[in-house]
Amino acid sequence: MIDVRNLYKNFGDVKVLKAVSVSIEKGEKVAIIGPSGSGKSTLLRCMNLLEEPTYGEVWINDKLITPVDPYLHPEIIQSSRTFKKMFETRANALNEGGMSEEKLSAQIVAEIKKDDLLRRFEGAEYRKKIRELHAAYSENVDKVRRGIGMVFQHFNLFNNKTVIENLMLAPTLLKLESKEEAREHAMRMLRRIGLEDKADVYPSTLSGGQKQRIAIVRALCMNPEYMLFDEPTSALDPEMVGEVLQLMKELADDGMTMVIVTHEMGFAREVATRVLFMDDGKIAEDGTPEEVFGAPKNARLKEFLSKVLP
Repeated sequence: MIDVRNLYKNFGDVKVLKAVSVSIEKGEKVAIIGPSGSGKSTLLRCMNLLEEPTYGEVWINDKLITPVDPYLHPEIIQSSRTFKKMFETRANALNEGGMSEEKLSAQIVAEIKKDDLLRRFEGAEYRKKIRELHAAYSENVDKVRRGIGMVFQHFNLFNNKTVIENLMLAPTLLKLESKEEAREHAMRMLRRIGLEDKADVYPSTLSGGQKQRIAIVRALCMNPEYMLFDEPTSALDPEMVGEVLQLMKELADDGMTMVIVTHEMGFAREVATRVLFMDDGKIAEDGTPEEVFGAPKNARLKEFLSKVLP
């Protein structure tokens, strides 16, 4: 499972993601749609730390791959000097106002979160709590990334290497397969997409659609659990889009967990099991394709669909 918790991403003074939370279960095909600049690609890139979130956490298969965000853990906040001083100051409310300890604690935790009060120096107990949680749940990012395939808009193939060398590079460099195993695996993947005759040519000789299909199978050569697609057809000529979408449909039919940032509304409607609509750095609507396209609730989504659907 990919679990994004209260994610914020700022680029300087520009707030691109604002408190985004979403969980993606294995086997789901999630399409992320929305206007340009809404945070779609940034959210996708944060899922495998190509962009590091400003606040919030990302968990992959119950392993934490970002730093601990103390604001997501009340027990850490309650270990802080800030919390303890505020609790002592307001302890009279327990007797005079009849407030319970639980209610007062919750009130103080909420206030600390709202005003970002943990920026100040904190004591050893607070830091120890963060270290303990990180040690218990964190995972090496590079190890996690091996299980997450990423496909970009612009292919990112190495032009000085042949197609088969592009496919073999990561598995052999990371010593996941021998050269013989990697070559056999790569040829098997090329046969799957009907491009085995392109094994020894260079990417510059390929069409855009062929390059993107090669980029997809390059990611598949790592045997990922999850595939992330960042507008994989946006850089293609219209006649080349279909062959790439067909390969993605086949992956979906095979049960691959997929998260796809896309402007292809027909593809999202047909292939996705779930659609997220993003606007202004937030998930404004989350539902099945039937719900999102057929009965949208959000006014901004209705406006967006009126412009992009025929």
